[in-house]
Amino acid sequence: MNSSIVRLLVVVALLSLPHAANAQEASLIGTVVDASGGVLPGVTVTATHEASGNKFVAVTDERGAYRIPARIGTYTLTLELSGFTTVTRTGLELLVGQVQAVNLQMSPATVQETVTVTGDAPLVDVTQSNLASNVDPRQLSELPVNGRNFVDLTMLAPGSRANAITEAPVSRNSNNQGFQLNVDGQQVTQLVAFDFGQPRFSRDAIEEFQLISNQFDATQGRSVGMQVNAVTKSGTNLNAGTVSGYFRNDSFNAKDFIQNRVLPYSDKQFVATFGGPIRRDKIHFFVDYEV
Repeated sequence: MNSSIVRLLVVVALLSLPHAANAQEASLIGTVVDASGGVLPGVTVTATHEASGNKFVAVTDERGAYRIPARIGTYTLTLELSGFTTVTRTGLELLVGQVQAVNLQMSPATVQETVTVTGDAPLVDVTQSNLASNVDPRQLSELPVNGRNFVDLTMLAPGSRANAITEAPVSRNSNNQGFQLNVDGQQVTQLVAFDFGQPRFSRDAIEEFQLISNQFDATQGRSVGMQVNAVTKSGTNLNAGTVSGYFRNDSFNAKDFIQNRVLPYSDKQFVATFGGPIRRDKIHFFVDYEV
């Protein structure tokens, strides 16, 4: 096999491996205590990404606290400590940019047993003070957008107004601050002038994104305007894909008011996506093609 092809495959494999999240992804934090309220150091906390099987592991410190940088998605959290009942928390959904606090209690166990806890995420995030809103995977896939520009969905977030002319979200407090787009934690563009437009990422390749419209911390980058933190889709343990087509044609248009005739217009887009496992629970792939 050609050496350049081998190097390419190695790079693709490395990029597909589970990775520690950055400021643009998410984190699980919390404290583990016993039945009396005393903190428990040395607890092994495992967060399992339910779709891909990827595991993220941490151990509680002397204060009984843990922190797990993780990818976006739905997780099962498992707590294990010798002499204590294994505790499992299911259905933890992490959106991009979230820091979700999950505090749990463990009880001494005389027999082998497991306690499963279920619960919804809190509606108010008390761990952060920034003004941020998330457009989740369901909204991104189901809401209609003229032109299929996913950044148009920033209009759903507080602190944002129309981006129809510049194709860039604009703060309600300023007309000329620009915005910065981060994709998978990498700075893609930092705009100070709107004339540059914005990168045309395929809507079908974006899993979800977050808009931050207030003063943000240094981990978010150097933009003087707003931040759009997007995360691309990735493969899971199931082989799955989509095929879709979008079209606009003058046969559906009314006559132009000035010229008194239907102006010619045609726009067609075809998209195909596919993802799945290379090695279950370890390495996955995802491909998006648009023309």
